[in-house]
Amino acid sequence: MPDAAVSDYNTGMSNRRKYLNYTTPWGVDLARVAKSGWTPFLIHESGYQPHLEDWNHQGVDSPFWRFYYNPKPGCYLLFQGQKIALEPKKAVLIPADTVFDCCAPVKACHFWLHFTTARPGVSIPAAPIVISADDSLRTLLTKLIFTHREPPTELRDHRLHHLSAALLHTVFATLETDSPPAMPERIVEVLALIARAPHSKLTNPFLAERAGMSVERFIRSFREHTGQTPAAYVLSTRIRLSGEALALTDKTIDQIAVEFGFPNRHYFSRMFARQVGCGPSEFRQRQRERKGR
Repeated sequence: MPDAAVSDYNTGMSNRRKYLNYTTPWGVDLARVAKSGWTPFLIHESGYQPHLEDWNHQGVDSPFWRFYYNPKPGCYLLFQGQKIALEPKKAVLIPADTVFDCCAPVKACHFWLHFTTARPGVSIPAAPIVISADDSLRTLLTKLIFTHREPPTELRDHRLHHLSAALLHTVFATLETDSPPAMPERIVEVLALIARAPHSKLTNPFLAERAGMSVERFIRSFREHTGQTPAAYVLSTRIRLSGEALALTDKTIDQIAVEFGFPNRHYFSRMFARQVGCGPSEFRQRQRERKGR
């Protein structure tokens, strides 16, 4: 490269380096929001069926969230005696562990998402949330349904994933939930560790050491920012992740127990039943009977 060209190149690189700072005085720093506690959306399934013959299911329950939208009226949900109509101008967001009935007096034209998300320190009641399907939301839904009608390819599935994530971000942006206290970086790192390695020996002393705190201070800080003790949070995370594995994989119960940090199947089954209300085998059977809903 000629000297003049090298000089111009270096000058250009020098100029560009002035913009390597990821924040400016004029924008909104969203890194702090990303650390506020929402885990990323883990989308398990996106589905659309224009003519479901039988969409009558009682006592639907699952460890993951659901988003329902019906482009045609006629079907509804029942939740604790309340009838929630599914119609073109409304969508329904259903938190994990919500028990409800699907009712279809007509053939169901039905779009759905099954996904997982969580926000430490914020409690969202186990009850359906009705969302107004405004123009922006219906535009995304139309794109998703159109994409579902395309021939199945890897590219089509990538588009479904990105559009589904955009839909969920649009929906969650409308929710009014309590804001938890600012999450310290050390607590965020511990939460990430628990989610990444639930099979590890996640004792209070180990987690406190990872956070660089004394055990007493760590427990106090963890509870302040998540609403749970470290032990309770670890157990609930293990139960949630094992529930997803029971619902979405063919791994044996013994494999799942080991994978998510339980010493044996017996202890896993006892803890799972205590939190979920039934044992792993019964839970898996329920999910298989309700597959695709």
